[in-house]
Amino acid sequence: MIPVFLRERPFLPLATERLILRPLEDKDAAPLAALADDKRVAERLARLPHPYTLADAHSFIAYAQDGIKNGTHVEFAVIRRADQAFMGVVGLEGEIGYWLGRKFWGQNYGKEAVKALVHFAFFTLQQENLFGAALTDNLASRRIFEGLGFEQTGTKECTSRGYEGTRPGVTYALSQKDFLERHKAIRRPIIWAVAAALINEKGELLLAERPADKSMAGVWEPPGGKMEIGETPEEALVRELKEEVGIDVKEEDLEPLIFLSYSYDSLIFDPSPSKSFHLVMPLYLCRRWEGTPHGAEGQRLAWVTYADLARFPLPPADVLLCHRLADVLITRGIWSYPR
Repeated sequence: MIPVFLRERPFLPLATERLILRPLEDKDAAPLAALADDKRVAERLARLPHPYTLADAHSFIAYAQDGIKNGTHVEFAVIRRADQAFMGVVGLEGEIGYWLGRKFWGQNYGKEAVKALVHFAFFTLQQENLFGAALTDNLASRRIFEGLGFEQTGTKECTSRGYEGTRPGVTYALSQKDFLERHKAIRRPIIWAVAAALINEKGELLLAERPADKSMAGVWEPPGGKMEIGETPEEALVRELKEEVGIDVKEEDLEPLIFLSYSYDSLIFDPSPSKSFHLVMPLYLCRRWEGTPHGAEGQRLAWVTYADLARFPLPPADVLLCHRLADVLITRGIWSYPR
């Protein structure tokens, strides 16, 4: 399931407008157990024990960590970015599955988490087909699947450790081909932007946190910004680096490296074209500049290594970009694969 080239790398967290999806950690055990020990949650899932104990939480976290390590399945903790609250789990193991603590129901968090996982599965993991299932009367989960383009494929009798006997359910499927065709059918404006991989003498990469007044505030990314009409990419990047991190860069010190091309939707399902855009962004390598980088717009900065990236939530488009950047830096002897 997880491509070989991703298995021995840091598993970089995914950021959405309100959430972080990241691998489960040992510290998640207590909040996981507290939220999962709820009969109404257990009734919606096939394998969730009820009652749910702290030992169950530790066992599941170990299972999730082994899945990512061995490339067999993916289980993410769903974290609310505003307060770092643990909210539940979303994962892919044969079928897409998710659950959230009951106090987080009815706020579109499930839509946001499942949509991010679907994008990750098709664009990064390159899955050909995704499957899902829901109880017939679980209208919230059914709306999520159907809103993302899943087609109902049949019915089945569902079992659970939260109730006796069986209950009627429906099954769903979505192919990568159909998803991409639907994805491309939305006409998105193209936004051109530029970014810099600033590398210091220690071989560390500079990341900037998105300011509070911008969308996806609190997400980290290489510094840069949108190109203005009439600017070359190099001119735009020189300007953006001055405005954003207060350094002076010469165009001849910017080396074109790699680029990304990525279609963004509203991460809470909304088919409105105004909530969607297609980002094209060249990334330049830069190792010489004048001045000391600082948050000229009040944002935090961080110098990171490849291993450090796992602690910084990235926009979805930047996950593969940072892995590709790492390949270049490793080839040049600037970075190394984490052990």
